[in-house]
Amino acid sequence: MPSGLHVVVAVPYRIVSIEMTFCGRRGSESVRSNPPRYPRQGNHVNKTVCRPCAGKLHTRIERGMGNRVRPASTVPLLPMTSSEHPAIGIVGLGQIGGSIALDLVGKAPVSFFARSPEARLAGVEVGLEIGETLAELAARSDVIFIAVPVDQVISIVGRLMEHLKPGQIVTDVGSTKSKVVDWAKSTEWPTDVHFIGGHPMAGTDVSGFAGAKRGLFRNRTWILTPDDSGKRSDTDALVRLMAVITDQLDSRIAIMDSTVHDRSVAMVSHLEHLVSLALVNLLRKSEDESLLSRLVAGSFMDATRVSKSAGSMVVPFLSQNPYLSKVEAEFKDEMDRLSVLLGESDDLNRLWEEGSRWRSHLEAPGPSFEPVTLAINGGLVSALKHMSKVGKFVKRLERHLDEIEIELG
Repeated sequence: MPSGLHVVVAVPYRIVSIEMTFCGRRGSESVRSNPPRYPRQGNHVNKTVCRPCAGKLHTRIERGMGNRVRPASTVPLLPMTSSEHPAIGIVGLGQIGGSIALDLVGKAPVSFFARSPEARLAGVEVGLEIGETLAELAARSDVIFIAVPVDQVISIVGRLMEHLKPGQIVTDVGSTKSKVVDWAKSTEWPTDVHFIGGHPMAGTDVSGFAGAKRGLFRNRTWILTPDDSGKRSDTDALVRLMAVITDQLDSRIAIMDSTVHDRSVAMVSHLEHLVSLALVNLLRKSEDESLLSRLVAGSFMDATRVSKSAGSMVVPFLSQNPYLSKVEAEFKDEMDRLSVLLGESDDLNRLWEEGSRWRSHLEAPGPSFEPVTLAINGGLVSALKHMSKVGKFVKRLERHLDEIEIELG
């Protein structure tokens, strides 16, 4: 017997409704799409069902303006959510939110909420389900990623909170953690809803969904800053979120306090953004700018890559990191020490060789560690923090009733 599927696709300017019938026979299809209501501005959506027994759905969206055709995507029709495949919600479909979506679509049910027409259209094209409101997104999701600039996280979570239900996990991807984690600790949450601060150490200088790509988080470190409450429900939620990040996003996980996070990223990321801007300004304001801008090569371009990032994303985390000014002062002290050595070639050469060896070591394969087994109890977060502090990150995990077996990397 044929089974019917009714799909409503939301795109800018109008809603397109398509009815499809899967007959279960390879190669057959039955598709009916309503004609565009506004031919000059509308969106023609054609859906072709092939290999129906495999549940494949190919989507082409044609924009009426200029008859521009987007590439087709293949989206498996997934079963309902389960503990192995929790339903994912994403607020914000920029570079990070879009990359999460691209990695998870086809592995789990994925919905998103975004305001810009471009992001909404992009989400439809890759097979995501639109949540027209935060309430609608929350109703569909088990794990919700807040992927907006760090200065918007608290506002978004505050609006989302009244729609959350027991068992849900909310996590963010912001580059600073102290402010949002302190707010989360002081906020009364709905019963059995869990907030876990997060920050994937990955990204490019291309903003928006245009910068999103599959595999962005592969073998990268994803920092989590869970509340060390000792409650079993909180540790269970942490283990569930860790499983999504390691198994489906292919990242390794470091567990730490929000203060340790902010001090660390001030050193390895935020200072580099300031230095990049300083180098750009040094050349940009030079009286020889016309000449220098034609001479720049690899060294300058590599050192200033992050200056191409959107200020709306960068400035909030630079402003929110309470440790950045101290790290900046330490950097100035180091520059002063190097300046003294400019006339001491032997000492400068020795220091350069030491730095060169250390920098090269960063690109070498990481150390190998024996797997460990930890109990899922009040001491789990402390144990994971201790391992992270000495560079032992969670690469894979497998749950066995009241304990987890962890592969470190």
